[in-house]
Amino acid sequence: MGSGRHGAARPPIGVLVQQDRIDFSLFTSIIVIAFAVMVLIGIGWASIAFWLAVVPVVIAGVLIVRRINRLAREELGSDDPL
Repeated sequence: MGSGRHGAARPPIGVLVQQDRIDFSLFTSIIVIAFAVMVLIGIGWASIAFWLAVVPVVIAGVLIVRRINRLAREELGSDDPL
């Protein structure tokens, strides 16, 4: 039997984050800055600054999930569907 991965086991998220540390640190800083704006400027749910700060949080979350999925596919090989 040959060595290698069997099945569609995904690598741990920590391994994927270590592969692309700069992107994940940028995504984290976007989320932290947006939350700071939400807390410091957007006092109350009706504030426009609050809702404008929600947008980068959602976008950064989507980008994190997409990046993890892409790195997992690269780790497993492009032929294996997830």
